[in-house]
Amino acid sequence: MPRKASGKLRVDRIERTQSNGDVYVYEVISKYNPEKKYNQQVSSKLLGKIPVGSDKMVATRPRKKKEPTAENNDSGVIRCSVGTMDILDWVGKASGIDDDLLAAADKGTALKLISIARFWTANPDKTIRRIEEWQIDHRIPYADGLSEDSCYLLMKELGQDASISQRYFHFRATHASSRTSVAVDTTTISSYSDYLNDVRYGYNKDGNGLPAIKILTLYSTKGQQPVAFSRQPGNIPDVISVQNALKQLSVLNMEKPLVVLDGGFFSESNILDFLHVHTKVLMRAQLDCKWILPELEAAYDSIEIPSNVCPFDSNVYGVTKRISHVFETKRKRTRNGVQQGDAVYEEHRIFLHFFLNTEKRRIEKAALMDDIKHVKEQIERGVDRTLLSKAERNIAEKFLLSRTYGQKLTVALDDMEILKESKYMGFFALIATEKMDTFDALTEYRLRERTEEGFRLDKQYNDAHMTRSKTTPSLEGRLFCQFVAFGYESFLLNAVNKIKRTLAVPNGDPEHDKADNLRKEKALLNWLNKISIEKLMDWFDAIQETTVDTCFGKSRWRTETIERDRLFLKRLGVLKN
Repeated sequence: MPRKASGKLRVDRIERTQSNGDVYVYEVISKYNPEKKYNQQVSSKLLGKIPVGSDKMVATRPRKKKEPTAENNDSGVIRCSVGTMDILDWVGKASGIDDDLLAAADKGTALKLISIARFWTANPDKTIRRIEEWQIDHRIPYADGLSEDSCYLLMKELGQDASISQRYFHFRATHASSRTSVAVDTTTISSYSDYLNDVRYGYNKDGNGLPAIKILTLYSTKGQQPVAFSRQPGNIPDVISVQNALKQLSVLNMEKPLVVLDGGFFSESNILDFLHVHTKVLMRAQLDCKWILPELEAAYDSIEIPSNVCPFDSNVYGVTKRISHVFETKRKRTRNGVQQGDAVYEEHRIFLHFFLNTEKRRIEKAALMDDIKHVKEQIERGVDRTLLSKAERNIAEKFLLSRTYGQKLTVALDDMEILKESKYMGFFALIATEKMDTFDALTEYRLRERTEEGFRLDKQYNDAHMTRSKTTPSLEGRLFCQFVAFGYESFLLNAVNKIKRTLAVPNGDPEHDKADNLRKEKALLNWLNKISIEKLMDWFDAIQETTVDTCFGKSRWRTETIERDRLFLKRLGVLKN
């Protein structure tokens, strides 16, 4: 029977040779973890270094004490930026992200995660090393403070212990129903690393020719929040990535959600793969596909009738057709007399939803006619065709008929070609593997389109262009920290968009519908339409709070804010009155 762990701390002295030959000496305190069955590091301290060519250790210089100034606690004066932090504190509580992290991890780890997420939300273009100077004048939830080393150590520990991230995913999924719809997005992150085993050459969406890893994000369309993510090698095809990620949903009480995909996933082989695993899918289809266009032709004349108008958008008409389509695939393995590579035919029932957006058709047709008119006027003025741009020459060749009578040039429109070109303007199609109401399908896809801005945040923000990690565990932990920050950013983005949809709109409340109040809301709306989330954080970061503690008492004051800013904070929920 093994000996019971004593629980005592173990102190070791470790020497680490640096690239220049110097040897750094550390005092490492560790403790045995009976659950994980190995020693875990509690703390480490640099004692000194042994220079090259010497056998004696030179002790480290003690840290210089901070001189009392008018800006630190020693003189009883504290000044910090509070505007952005108030907004982030509201986001963490209103979204439930902070509570989910506190439930998924111990308090110290959770507060560190929250602090990193708030740092990246407020500073989306900065690396994690900037957190040390940033927290000097910004209060973070982890009161002891974070250094660059402690952040990287946290990321490594999170990567080694997947239970925290999986518990967090589970709590985020509980906010959505089990039959919810899930938008799926894949992106790639480039890397120069030779140490990460899943950095591989494949389709890199940045187009920089570097190997990459693939990140697949699952996003609840109704809750407008990211639910989970998975990291996969960069050479894995998108459809296989989606299938692997969906297995994760079975442990998140989301066993059979509707998976909503954009047109990048549309292909016969991808649709067939989803049918084989009985996954309910709704995706954008390509109108010019050889087996979809004939179906649109058959339904063309019956779409734009009053009975097919969308109940919530009078510019949209839609119809649904149930068809049986024969899919052709290549046999992957030799079996039952069918050789590998032979054609295999499978017939499946699918549903096509055709829509016509009359407003979009009008805009697109007007733009086409403006382009044709511009080229026609140039040719009539005698401009040589070689001086036209490539696009203008294509318009002239396709839509204009030029004839010369003696010295006179006449240019006419080719009506048949223009009608042919504009015939399908404003039309689009969705394909579903299971029966859905026409406009329920449209609603689900529009919810997916709202997530696109969030997906752009996921890649552009949180220093996510490069991996910046040397080991797979630290990369996994870094991605999890970025995912938490992505949740903050998505919630704030959707909250701001919700405010924008209600500003300057009469709601029947006499107090709200006063002309002066609607004028103020219109001014706020105009400002919000011109500012990004990143600039919004910078704007409110100028609000500072100063606390002076003297023998006569304590005083506290904040930077003044304008009426428009107070209205925004009130509508957001940060200010209660």
